[in-house]
Amino acid sequence: MTVEASLLAWIGNRGRRCTVGEVAAGTGLSLQEVEQGLLALVAEVSGRLQVAEDGTLLFVFPPALRMRLLALSGRRRLHAQLQAALRLAARLIRLSFGLVLVLVTTLVVFILLLLIVRLVTSDKGDEFGLALLQLLAQVPVTILDLLVSGISALAHEGSSSVTMQQLWSLLWDLPGEGADPDSVGFLRAVFSILFGDGDPNARLEPLRWRRIAAFLRLHGGVVIAEDLAPLLDLPDCPSDPDRRRDLADAAMLPVLLRFDGRPEVGEDGDLIHCFPSLSASAAGVDGPVPPLRERAFRFSRAGVEQRAAYGIAVGALLVLSPWLLAITPAWLPPVAWLARFAIGYALLLLVLPLARLPLQQWRNRAIAARNIRRQAWAQAASSADPRLKRRRAAARRLGATDAGRPVPRLVYDSGRDLLEQTIDGLAATPEPPSPHRP
Repeated sequence: MTVEASLLAWIGNRGRRCTVGEVAAGTGLSLQEVEQGLLALVAEVSGRLQVAEDGTLLFVFPPALRMRLLALSGRRRLHAQLQAALRLAARLIRLSFGLVLVLVTTLVVFILLLLIVRLVTSDKGDEFGLALLQLLAQVPVTILDLLVSGISALAHEGSSSVTMQQLWSLLWDLPGEGADPDSVGFLRAVFSILFGDGDPNARLEPLRWRRIAAFLRLHGGVVIAEDLAPLLDLPDCPSDPDRRRDLADAAMLPVLLRFDGRPEVGEDGDLIHCFPSLSASAAGVDGPVPPLRERAFRFSRAGVEQRAAYGIAVGALLVLSPWLLAITPAWLPPVAWLARFAIGYALLLLVLPLARLPLQQWRNRAIAARNIRRQAWAQAASSADPRLKRRRAAARRLGATDAGRPVPRLVYDSGRDLLEQTIDGLAATPEPPSPHRP
């Protein structure tokens, strides 16, 4: 996600007045990226800038910010249309694997039945062959129903057949579009079984930085490194407290650079990390942050019925396609090509999921190891170490200078006349007390 997209997602559609620190805490972006992005947005949509008495810069955005940007920029409109087209193309690609499986299975079964009927009718008469053809012609339709919806889905809907509306919803559904966010249609389930459901931790880094920024604001912008260690990627937690402190302090460098922080030396010579741009009224919260946990890869979101239908379809292709190839007459080369394609496609559908299992297990072991390390750092930071308590107390004292400070008064607003603001500022300034006369 780009910087602009992250800012638009955080600002929303109802308008907002915000500071750079608030946006950085909400999006996880660096302070420099946030400030440049907000300045560009304010200039483009004719927003307002406000300055408080303490020098804090506030950005005021109008409602329907995204629609205003689309109306002002043809490049953004083209980009939005391109993104919609790419999403549609990706959706069609995901559905195509299941669609090919359904079509190939149905064609193989139907053509095989026709060839069997032809062989039988050539020996036992046309009436028997016609009756057998009428009976076997129902088999592909039944297989198609089972592949698309499954027996339990039909029973759940209370219907003995699949309507067009049910078929469309079962084939086309995506996460978040149905009652169950984990439910997928059979066509989407085929892609899920083949390739999985993507990286469950794809948005881990933005989440990490948002939690770090929120933790910094919650502690008034002044923390010790051990309290942030459960959110960082550190080596195994050593048993020596001094070694833990050194490793945690060294890992704070990316956080200091991202959020414009600076280390300061406490009264006892310990490092305390200060972030003036993320300072807020201290809430009296003490202790480390909960550890960042990565989610393990799972094999597929496909349900039991969908996996069973997948196995039946692949097994049917592996068994019936060689038979179809063997009995296909020489004057029907397209049928032979279909049989060879079905064999190759079934092998692909069988090999790919089996090949994913070792890779998935290796990834999950690495994820579990990282989660264990972060949990160990969190437990070490939660211990009753007197040195940790002393350092936290020094951080609280250093951050208490901003606590309880009243909200600064606005001294400038780009949306108002400068003379009017000057008059209002003079009226709001308290008069000095008159000198005492004897």
